Amino acid sequence: MREEEEHHLNKNETFDFSSSSNTILESARKIRLEKQQKRKEKTRDKLAEFMSADVHDSEFGIIPEGYGGITYLTLLIFIPWLAGLAFVFFYVSRGDINTFNSIKESSLLTWVIGYEIIAALTLLLIFKKLLVYLFSK
Repeated sequence: MREEEEHHLNKNETFDFSSSSNTILESARKIRLEKQQKRKEKTRDKLAEFMSADVHDSEFGIIPEGYGGITYLTLLIFIPWLAGLAFVFFYVSRGDINTFNSIKESSLLTWVIGYEIIAALTLLLIFKKLLVYLFSK
């Protein structure tokens, strides 16, 4: 008789799976959204910390005390000029010294080319450091 009662209950009893699966899906969505929100807040905090970091010129090289202005001016002039010369020699004249000597260009144009190369490399370095900082912790 007990089996008949259980069988009878199973036939007449229906269970609404859609409502229970909806609540499970809703709770899973809430958990996922909370995790995404925490991740965004963590990234935002890291980015703010990265942007507010103190940068000192003593971290980037050996610059004599009291000669910072002269050193930076010299570097500002010669590093881009040398980078521009290297670009013109290797890319424009394809490494041929005769072609390089036949190119008539101004030193200012060479400096501007080198400055753009250095600026692009500096931006790439900053972006790389940002990515390393964001994904390291």
